[in-house]
Amino acid sequence: MLTERRQFIVPGKAGLHVDVTVNPIGELKVNVLEKDNCFTGEFEQLVFQTKGRQTELLCKNHRSSSTVKWHVCLASDDARELAKLIELAEEEYEILMRDL
Repeated sequence: MLTERRQFIVPGKAGLHVDVTVNPIGELKVNVLEKDNCFTGEFEQLVFQTKGRQTELLCKNHRSSSTVKWHVCLASDDARELAKLIELAEEEYEILMRDL
């Protein structure tokens, strides 16, 4: 199980970059580099909402699915790449747990 990292540019925000870490144990870490903001969320808390060429990544609260803990905007292509990384991490974790 390997942790995957990617850097993406926030669309519409001049010069903002996010560093995203996908941990196969089910956790996502998002760091907005220029603002030194760091957010974490579990895979089951994450929701992707596409609006045209941008996709908003939302992390919802466990107790109230209508409450958003944090959100970040990504280009839709970057969001698809991130969703695929999360999917692969979940599959990898399931395979490992089955083999144990």
